[in-house]
Order: sequence, then C-alpha cells, then structure tokens
Amino acid sequence: MSIMPTVIVPPRAPHDQIARPNLEAKIDAVDRSRVTTVFAPAGFGKTMAVLQWSSVLEARGRPVIWLAARAGIASYDLFIDALHAACAAQQMDWRGHADGCRTTAAAGFAAMIAALPVRPVLVIDDAQGLPAEVFAFLDGVVAAARDALTTIIVSRSLNAIPIARLRAQGYLFEIGWADLRFSVEEATDLVARVGDVPLSAQEIALIVEDTQGWPAGITMTRLLQDREMRGGEAPFIRPSGLRREFETYFSEEVMSREPDEVRHFLASTIILEELTPDACAALTGNDDARVMLERVEESGLFLRAIDLDRRSYRYHPLFRDMVLRRLIDRDPARATRLHCRAARHFAANGKHLEAVAHAEASGDAAFLADILDQLADLLIHAGHLDRIDRLVDGLSPAVCVGRPRLALAIAWRRIRSLAFASAETLIDLARAEWQRRCGSDTSDPAELRALELAIEHRTFMLLAGRDDVRAIESHAAPLLRKCGDDEPFLSCTVLAQIMVARRELFHFGDSLKLQAESRRALARPGSAFAAIALKTTIAPKLAAQGNSDAARVMLEEALQHACDCGRPDVAALPALALAEVLYDRGDCERARALVDDYLPHVREWGFADQIAAGHLIKARLLFNAGDVAGAENALKELQVLAIECGLDRLRASAVSEQVRMLIRSGEARQARELMTASGLMPAEDPFPTLHPSRHQEGIAIAVIRIEMQRHRLLAARKIAKRWAEFARRSGAVRSGVTFELLIAEIAILSGDRSEARRAVREAVTLASPGGWTQIFLDEGEAIQSILREAYGQGPLVDSVPDRFGRRLVAAMRTAIAIEHGDDETGGEYGLSGRLMNREIDILRMVGGGLRNREIGNRLGLTEGTVKWYMQQIYDKLGVRRRPQAVTRARQLGVLV
Repeated sequence: MSIMPTVIVPPRAPHDQIARPNLEAKIDAVDRSRVTTVFAPAGFGKTMAVLQWSSVLEARGRPVIWLAARAGIASYDLFIDALHAACAAQQMDWRGHADGCRTTAAAGFAAMIAALPVRPVLVIDDAQGLPAEVFAFLDGVVAAARDALTTIIVSRSLNAIPIARLRAQGYLFEIGWADLRFSVEEATDLVARVGDVPLSAQEIALIVEDTQGWPAGITMTRLLQDREMRGGEAPFIRPSGLRREFETYFSEEVMSREPDEVRHFLASTIILEELTPDACAALTGNDDARVMLERVEESGLFLRAIDLDRRSYRYHPLFRDMVLRRLIDRDPARATRLHCRAARHFAANGKHLEAVAHAEASGDAAFLADILDQLADLLIHAGHLDRIDRLVDGLSPAVCVGRPRLALAIAWRRIRSLAFASAETLIDLARAEWQRRCGSDTSDPAELRALELAIEHRTFMLLAGRDDVRAIESHAAPLLRKCGDDEPFLSCTVLAQIMVARRELFHFGDSLKLQAESRRALARPGSAFAAIALKTTIAPKLAAQGNSDAARVMLEEALQHACDCGRPDVAALPALALAEVLYDRGDCERARALVDDYLPHVREWGFADQIAAGHLIKARLLFNAGDVAGAENALKELQVLAIECGLDRLRASAVSEQVRMLIRSGEARQARELMTASGLMPAEDPFPTLHPSRHQEGIAIAVIRIEMQRHRLLAARKIAKRWAEFARRSGAVRSGVTFELLIAEIAILSGDRSEARRAVREAVTLASPGGWTQIFLDEGEAIQSILREAYGQGPLVDSVPDRFGRRLVAAMRTAIAIEHGDDETGGEYGLSGRLMNREIDILRMVGGGLRNREIGNRLGLTEGTVKWYMQQIYDKLGVRRRPQAVTRARQLGVLV
C-alpha cells in the first residue's frame, strides 16, 4: 500500500517553540513511563507539546517513531504499513511478522524493540480516528515490550484507548486539559509571536480568563484583534463563542464529526451551566445521562468534570456560547421547553436560584410568575427577596392576581423600601385570593392555614414599616405563638420587631425573657438569614440598657454574616447600628467609614432605627468636623424621608438633633422657629406620660434645650428631672446619661456648679459600663469644664466610674493639645472649642462695656440666654470673669 510521507514525519511548528515550564517539568515522567496519553479537545496544543518532548528525548539519544494517524491511516493494514515505513526511516528492521495476524505482528515488533541498544519512543498523533484493531495491536506491543519502549498516544478521545489496566499498574502517565492550558505568561509569549498589534497585560489576562487558557482560542482572538485594529483604532475584543470565527471552528472541528445522538445530547443540555446526571436526565428524558456525559467528555467535546467524583461537568464557555446561540436561533420553542424543564427540576431538588434563573431564561412570563409563587417563601428565607422584586419589575402588575405568595413577597419588599401604599394593595390581593380558595372544595386546609399566617405576618410587617410601635407590641405576642418552631424565619422577624417596639416604648423589664427567646430563635434551622435582622434589633436594645460591649459583638457578627453573603444592602442594617455604638464609644473613625460605606444602601431595606442612626451619625461627624452646612443637609434629608413615608419618630429625631446643633452654633432663635414650624413643639411641658416613647423623649430633649436658651431654667430642670427619674426606673441607661448631662447644663446656667458636678458624676457612673465618651464631648464645653472640675483634680476613689471619668478628662486634654499644638496661646486653658459667630458678637459688646440686658436687646435674646452664652465663652476660654474673657480673646486674636 502507498503511504503518504506526512504520515511518518512530525509536523512543523507554525512558530518558534514557546517556553512552557509546566510541560518541560514533565519530561522525565514521560521518559520513565511505558505509556503517556495526551488527551484534550481540539486546539489545546497537544501535538506541539509532544514535539517539545520528542526533541528533548531525541537529544537524550532516544529515536522517535512518529505516526500521524490523521494524515492517512484509516485501517489496521494502513497502520501496519505506516509503522513499517516509520521504523525503516529510523533504520529499524522489523521482520518476522505475519500479515493479518495481530498477535504475531505485535510480538515481532516488540522483539525488534527489545533487541535495540536504546529505548525508542513511539508517538501516535491524532489517535482518535484509529480502528479498534490498532489499539488491540498497541496493547499487545506495550505488554510485550514492557520498559523497552515508551509509547505516547495523542488523542481528542479516550473512548477507544484501553488504559485502565495500565493505570492500575502504575505504568500510565496522563496529560489532560489542566496541563495543556496556557498561563498568562505563556499566552503573552504566544501573542507576541502570532500578531503585530500590541496588547496590554490586562487584555492578555482577560483573553486567558475567557478562553480558560485554550491555545487555539488565544490565537484566534489575537488574530481577530490584529485584523480589527489594522489600519485604525478599535476597541479590545474579548473572546466570544458567538464570533463567526469561533463558530466555524467548533462546527468544523467538533460538531461535524459527531453522530446525531451526541448532537441531540449537546443541544439538550447546553442550557445548563453545571451538568449533573440527574439534571441531564430531566432535560433529555433518558436514564443513561451519566453514560452519555462520560462519553461526551471522553470524546473531547469541550466538556470536563469539575470534581474528582465526576458528579458535575461544565462545557467550555466559548463552546457553550456557540451551541446555545444555535439552539436559540434555530429552535427557540425547544429552548423555552428546555428551560422550563430545568426550572421544574431544580425547584423540585431545592436549587431555588437555579430554578428561577431558568424560569427567567425561558422567556415565558406566566411560567416565571408560577415558579416565583411556588418558591417565594424559600427565596425570602434565603435572603433573596430583592431578587424577586427585580424579576417581577418588568412584568405586568396583574401577574400577582391568583398568585398570593408572590404578591406577599413583593409586598414585603415594598414595605422594606418604604412604599407602604403599594404593599397594602398587594396584601389585599393575597387576602382576596385566600378568601376565594377558602370557598373551594379542592383547597388544601394546611396550605390555607399557612397562607393565612403569611398574610397576617405581612400585615404585621406593614405596621412595623410604618413604625407603629404600639400596634406592634399588641399584635406581636399572638403572632409569635402562631409562628412557633414551624416558621423559624417568621419568628425571627416578629421577635426583631418586638425588640424595636420594646426599645421605643422603654419596656426593658422582660429583657432576659426576650433574649432567651431570641437565642432559641437563632438556633432554629432556617433562621440563618433572618438572624442578621434579629441581631441588628437586639443590639440597640442592649446598648440602650448600657450593655454596649454585647451589642457591639452581636452587630459585628451580623455584619460579618451579611458580608459573607455578599449583601451590602443587608449589611447596612448591622453596619449603621454598629456605627452608632462605635460613635458613642468614641471610635469616630470607624463609625465614619461604616456610614460612608453603607448609608447609601439603607433605604433598600427601610428599618427606621438604622435609617435614623446612619443620618444622625453622619450629621454629628460633619458638625464635629466644622461642616455645619453638611450636617444640616444630612438632617434635612432625613426629615424629607420621614415626611415622605409618614415616619414621625424619624422626623422627631432629626429635628431634635438639628435643635442641638443650632443652639451649639449660637442660633437659638432658629432652633425655636424650627420646632414651631415642624409642628413638634408641644402645647404643654413634655413630661413622660403613662406610656412614654423615644419619639416623645426626642421632643422633650429639644424642648429642654430651647427652654435653657430662653433662660426658663426651672421649667427645663423640671422636665429633665422627670425624664431622668423615668429613665432610671425603666432601665434606659443611655437616656439617663443624656438627661443627667442636661440637668448639669441647667445647673451651670443657674450658677449651681455643685449640682452640676453631682449630675455629671451620675452621668459618668451610668456611662462607664458602656464606655460612652462621645456623648460628653457632644454636649459642649460647659460639660467638659464640669468634668475637669469633678475628675481633673484632687484624690478620687479607684472605682470603675472614677477611672472612666479620669479617662474622659484625659481624652479632652488630648483633643485640646492636638487642636492647638504647643504654641504659647494654647495648652490646657487655650480655646477648648471654636467660638461661634454669636459668641464673638457678644464678646465684642462685652468689650464695649454693655451689660447682659443691653446685649440681649440688641441681639433679640433674653438676658438668661446671654448669660448662657457667657458661660459657654468662659468655658471655651478657660476663664471665669468678663474682663478676663475679653483679655484672653484679644491675646488669642479673636478680638482686635
């Protein structure tokens, strides 16, 4: 028979060999092996790798017998002829074999090999097309020749190669996809050899990522880029199986060679990102899916196992792109049916996200809505409520009719995004469907009870969204009993709202009981995601009671869990509550970082406490940094949100904080006008009523500050005292600190510094377990001066409160030293705070000899307010008399 010369000649490399350290390191293993298989799909550079090894082995004195099966070996007889010719080319005389007798031929070839003085290397390239008789011959040769021969079989397919026995005996060395893929460094070398237009390191890294190191893909992408950029500028083109060049390659080199049953399998399973036997069986309807997966992989059809047990497979992304587009373009109805089958399969097997993804990809809106209705609760419990919202965003509102679970899921999302009217409409839709089903004989009673509970829960969450804390407290207990252990996710959410209501209403008496119930809820299976919200609401309650250490730990855990889930929107809940705790403890830098990172996300989940915490801490940080306008804008933004959503407590918090900042800035009149304009100024003194709330507390604090400015000190003191006593009785430690500091400020204005010191000491005692420092600094220079008097001199008892008091004084001295440095006008009695414009105006008038009443008449202030300003000026300048204040201000350059 005539043999083509190219059958026995190694091919010529298209370019200089690329250094491949990974493959070069394997040459010794190839040298030692009896058989080396090089298996990978088309275009992975199998032949080039073997050429490199051949060169090294020839340099070591080992002759190489090369057979290129694809060049013209289609039968056993042609193979034997080619082998004769290849041996003759290497001056090897192979005699004694009998034509047609494979056993004799194999024994004769092995005998010739054994008689040689050196060990030859037999390379069979493109072996996937050889008949079974050839592999039977090779099996006999390997068995007879043993270590006298190294055989290298290069193939796209392992289906016909009998390697199991060799693998078990340890005589086989296998090279696969992972070994042949190009690294970024190797791809950089390849790109430089096959193209002209330079590519950046980042662009080459993207090519390697998209092609998964597939050499042919890298080369085609490089040449495509060259063609597009030749003669002009063009953007970088990432590899895609949708490009005509890739599609043609896959069609000619892969798909055209496969039988119909394999093509059918490929088209039926190409919609899957991860292939498993059960998923493939669901799509194809055949029970032999595992056998077909192994067949397709071993045929080199760009499918590879992604685990050692070969339970899961993936197509090469470029190959998948090509086949998937062909399916969608040529048979879109079939693509829809396959996606629907996949969605049902994954839904039945607990893979809810995969089910939803395929339902969306099906393009069938009704089917997607049905799947979402079926899986709504499960998706919510796993923290994917926002995904449901995004999926239904493009659907008609009527999609919720007849799908109550979907309606309730969207309602919950609307509640969290503060769209209360829309949420109420959706709950009504679900209730109407429940009533309709109650009148049907075919409805499942258990399902009806579960749906009724879900409707009741969403109604409760709507109350929580609207911050109706009194309604929350009255409805929570019976709902919590209904949820019980069977609905751990719902139980956690109800408990979270109970915590909010109890904190808002100062109901701290049953804290231990609620904490025990919370621990049980957190331990139940199915509550992992809800635990983020529950911990976020437990922690502020603990902080309000003075246990800020436990609150911080709990919030850190919730934040870490949310971050691990990759959910910055959910992480905003614990992050902003944590920012509030950290700010109170004086860790302003981390509080600022948390606010900057997470405040933009908090509106997505709409918890009133976290919205308030984020905006208030942002405003305080800006104000403390001297950005008064920025602080005012942050509070106005919070007020607009509160008015828009009807959240009175948010508005009261924002107005109360703005009153504090206006008064600190010397704008007492504006503070009064703000309270009046907001409608929050009460007609009577805001004492704690029979059922007080934090909403009322915020208003009371603002009123006390305004009354202090109007020098109505008796009224201010009475209100502050009543609230301080209430806070002490209820266990609201954080509130107690605030009111004791207000009492101290009132005492300073009254000239009773002894009472001021007692109130400050009480505040320090309350604040010391929580480590609260910033609250003292935020109250201004008057409180800081009393702190120095109480703890900055004289012997003290070595108690926890006294040590905390001394720490506060030291912190204030450090802050002053940092602000003023070591110049001769600074130091402990330099400016301990910035003089506001109003204070400077008053100082000028004092320097001109005006009395307090005259100053008040000129500025529109009461005499008492002017006295209060003078006390602020004294504390800032470190003096106690009017002449000293004027002299000191002139020394510091404040007055000319």
